Amino acid sequence: MIFCIPCLVLISYFAIASIFVPKYRLYIKEAWQCFLDKLRGKKCSISFDNRMRLAVSMWFAEKNMPRIGKFLHDERNFKITLTMVGVVFTVISIFLFIVLLEYLAHPPCEGDVCSIG
Repeated sequence: MIFCIPCLVLISYFAIASIFVPKYRLYIKEAWQCFLDKLRGKKCSISFDNRMRLAVSMWFAEKNMPRIGKFLHDERNFKITLTMVGVVFTVISIFLFIVLLEYLAHPPCEGDVCSIG
């Protein structure tokens, strides 16, 4: 399942980005197809992850960050980076969900009294 994490990260990124930039909506379908192909144990038929790797490395190169672009141009480094980003965002999301549940269970302000801490 580790091999699917980069595609899941791309799906979540494009799902969030497509809310604000409609041109990214086309990529969600391709990212989902890539995820399903990798889940079945096949190589991505549409080479979506490869295209995104090249696009990201070119973006960094154009923004005067050629070392990062060169680092992400390597397929192995790109997949490791996306996996790490996916794990970090998952941990942060779980932590924020726990904080939200704690806030809803014990609101800081009840009635006229607000307690901090």
